[in-house]
This record gives sequence, structure tokens and C-alpha cells, in this order.
Amino acid sequence: MDARVKRFREEVARYGSRGVGRRYSASLRAAAVALAQERRDEPLSRVAADLGVSPLSLQRWCEQREPGRFRPVEIESEPVGLPPLGDLVLITPQGYRVMGLKADSLVSLLRALG
Repeated sequence: MDARVKRFREEVARYGSRGVGRRYSASLRAAAVALAQERRDEPLSRVAADLGVSPLSLQRWCEQREPGRFRPVEIESEPVGLPPLGDLVLITPQGYRVMGLKADSLVSLLRALG
């Protein structure tokens, strides 16, 4: 067993068995996420089983972002062939929402529906 996994399990054991809804400290969650990131070539369920936590909990911990922090993104290319969107939105009494219309398109649509 990996020494980090063993330390994680020992730390959890200190809290005692509290069943479903157990709260893990931020440091334990961070340790679990770090291990999951290092072992990303393995199924998350296997990492969770090694740690003795639910796969859903580990998945949520891995997906959580730090509050107030932005994650960098990179745009690879602009969409091609899409018409420019207008500012108008039509919401029908039945709840349908049509967005991105210009005034002339909206008038044509209303005439066709009318």
C-alpha cells in the first residue's frame, strides 16, 4: 500500500466511524485530490477504494474549484458558419423561447405564427 494512502486511512481512522455524511478536513480532501491527480491513468473508483472513500465524494472533491479563483482557458478556434445573433428574444405563451433574432426575422416569425 502506498505510504500516502496508509497515512490518509490512519488519519480518517482517528476521526472514528461516523457513517454516511462524514466530513473530511480540507487537508484530507486536498491529499485525496493530489493522489487522484497523480494516478489519473487509473479509474477514479480504484483510487477511491484505496483511500476508503466513496467514488462520488472523490469525484466532487476533484471537481471543486477554489472560491474566487479563475481557471485559465484557451480558445482553440472561433465557430465557423454561424450567423450573427440578434438581441431580441421571443417567449411564447406556451413557454417556447426563441433567441438571437433580428427585428425583421422576429416580425416574419410572428406573422407566420399569427
